[in-house]
Amino acid sequence: MGYRGLRACVNDLERTGQLIRIEQEIDAHLEAAEIQRRVYQAGGPAVFFPHVKDCRFPMVSNLFGTLERTRYIFRDALQAVNHLVELKVDPSRF
Repeated sequence: MGYRGLRACVNDLERTGQLIRIEQEIDAHLEAAEIQRRVYQAGGPAVFFPHVKDCRFPMVSNLFGTLERTRYIFRDALQAVNHLVELKVDPSRF
């Protein structure tokens, strides 16, 4: 199945408690980096910043901050890859 876009991924992570929103306006220059560093070091959730100072776009970070969350995001693709590996014939048997 997978995601049709980043917004769908963000919504899914938020729905499952793997993403938090920081509604307060942040400065993208250093403030966002420091927040990201602290969240990553703590093994925390993905972070969505809808209000970035002097920026038209929201920002998201730490999507792949943990192996478990990365597996969750790519869960459909991982199953397909595992299936293809299982189908592979070992060439040393010939």
